[in-house]
Amino acid sequence: MKTKLITTALLAALSITTIGAAAAQAPAAGTQAAKPDGERHRGHGPRGHGGDRVDAMARLDTDNDGRISRTEAQAAQQAMQARRDAHRAERAARGEGPRTDGSRRESARSADARGERPQRGPGGPRSYKGGGFDLVANFDAIDTNRDGYLTRGELRTWHTAKSAERRAEGERRFATKFSEADLNKDGKLSRVEVSEKMPRLAERFAWLDENRDGFLSREELRPARPQR
Repeated sequence: MKTKLITTALLAALSITTIGAAAAQAPAAGTQAAKPDGERHRGHGPRGHGGDRVDAMARLDTDNDGRISRTEAQAAQQAMQARRDAHRAERAARGEGPRTDGSRRESARSADARGERPQRGPGGPRSYKGGGFDLVANFDAIDTNRDGYLTRGELRTWHTAKSAERRAEGERRFATKFSEADLNKDGKLSRVEVSEKMPRLAERFAWLDENRDGFLSREELRPARPQR
């Protein structure tokens, strides 16, 4: 009987100890669960690098007043240039030279085909481009109420307008290139026309010719654009 009582007491003490340990850990787990989404999922909150380019610029608002001052925009530009300089120094230290002219030309051709402005080559400061436009150079134009700060609404309005301009410019360039390649002006490009005017597309002719009619139409050549 004594042995049974001792065993029962030990089991009870062990159970109490286990429950106490679990309870002690509960607040820590609760604290973790209660963290804001921005802390638990870095990069996906308002200050992250999600799909919204305008909201991604919230990281420039270093004083957290809900707007971007000219000083903050300039600081971001300087920080970006410092990162570029450090990256170039690292490449030089590893014995790697800058990108070749060929790679820069290929990059420019790809950007041109997409209707985008090619990036400048290395060697010289470049302005901070938030959401696809230059915040420093266009600060006054974006700041429509002239209060010296850029708000989310102002940035979104500017971004929307500039995106429309870039799309229109891309369409204009595409129409011009297509028209120049369409030698007989029948509204479609044959293999001969592509080989002569768009040689880089010649090897992909069959892939681009979706309806297999032996010609490339405007629709077949126009790149698909993600919906924003």
